[in-house]
Amino acid sequence: MSVLDASAQTRQERLAEYVYYFASDSLRGRKAGTPYAEKARYYIVARYKEVGLKPFLNNDFVVPFSKEGVQFANVIGVVEGNSLKDEYIVLGAHFDHLGVKNGEVYPGADDNASGSAALIEIARELCANRDQLQRSVIIAAFDAEELGLYGSSAFAELLDATIGIDKVKLMMSVDMVGWYRQSGKLVMDGTATIRDGKKLVKSVAERHAINVRAKPFENSPITATDTEGFAERHVPTLAVTTGLKSPYHKPGDKPELIDYEGLDKVTGYLADLAETTASDPGFESSGKVAHKHGDKEPLFEGGIVMSAGGTSMRFPDARMKTFPSSSLNAGLMGRFNFGVAGLQFNVLYDRAKSFFPNLDSPLGTAQQYTQQAVTVPAYLLLRAGKGGNSAYVGAGGYYSYAFQHGFSEVDPVWNVNPHQGGMAAVFGFQLSPVLIEWSFRWQLSRLFTGQDNARLSYGSYITIGWVF
Repeated sequence: MSVLDASAQTRQERLAEYVYYFASDSLRGRKAGTPYAEKARYYIVARYKEVGLKPFLNNDFVVPFSKEGVQFANVIGVVEGNSLKDEYIVLGAHFDHLGVKNGEVYPGADDNASGSAALIEIARELCANRDQLQRSVIIAAFDAEELGLYGSSAFAELLDATIGIDKVKLMMSVDMVGWYRQSGKLVMDGTATIRDGKKLVKSVAERHAINVRAKPFENSPITATDTEGFAERHVPTLAVTTGLKSPYHKPGDKPELIDYEGLDKVTGYLADLAETTASDPGFESSGKVAHKHGDKEPLFEGGIVMSAGGTSMRFPDARMKTFPSSSLNAGLMGRFNFGVAGLQFNVLYDRAKSFFPNLDSPLGTAQQYTQQAVTVPAYLLLRAGKGGNSAYVGAGGYYSYAFQHGFSEVDPVWNVNPHQGGMAAVFGFQLSPVLIEWSFRWQLSRLFTGQDNARLSYGSYITIGWVF
């Protein structure tokens, strides 16, 4: 319970009280499925009642669910709207953390006591302004996020089965918002899922003098938050965070390190943003969704790529091959997706190097051959996966136009053939937006005009790319 009557405290003081409670040693890191997470859950229930929330379903704030035979529970309240009360804005924050590891408590002050605290105070302000709300606002404290987004996924499924997920007009996940001063910004991922979303979040930010960084989509392949279960159902989502400046997933994530002035500013901003979206009958989805959340992938994707590999020189007639030298290339990638098939092509600046034996003294010091070219590999692909997360293999060919070339010493008598080409193969995977590939090339054309039969022999290339 509150040390002081809530009306006698400032919002910043209440936020600090909540964070210190959630991150206290008595809650032992709030690991999902433990009595300590249950203790945090019933603290949230008490705060929800205190601020004036009503239970969303079945006259109970606690909404149980199970995963892999283990029981968990979300805490769900609602502020009922007026003319559009059957439409919903969902604000969520997970209250669980990592518990105790090797005898050390992981307090989780920023992750996510900060978001849980903000959620309570956002609910307080929305309850106070309920007459202004047209849509209803669901306040959801999620369990078992750290185990795999279990609580938010279960709630999205429940909403889909009860009210219909199409009635949810926006979902905001408030996850790690306690380090505003150190970060210098509040990041809002997903603004492109809302019509005029960037303009909306920026205009509300101006009223609170808060620096908001609006990002179109959640595209990181290695991070996820409680928006996922909603975004996969094409609900517009905003993932809200001050970033990873805090001691993320470490025992040092303690309440005394939280920027409470910044947390107070973030809370006021999010309450205003929630009220704005709940009060505007014209608020709507843009119809866009991040690749990582989509069940469809675009017909065409493009990106930038950079590769490193090795190049040798082959002399098939002499059955000789020189030692490899480093080769680099960079440029643009394009891909057409046709389900399990695809067509990919790159346009690259290609810089290749190779040793060339000294013809007068084969055992002496070799010259170095350098070539700069525009290279266009093209592959027919066989693919597995969808929605920007896929693995693929491909085979095809390449063409290079060598626009600059030469030797480290005197040129031999042969002229370089500027038109070169051969076979190519690729194996890769994409975790949108990151692309990683291994590619191979075998030159079939002659390197020199005339009688010599030299070829450039390309070893494997490792490619890293970013898909737009």
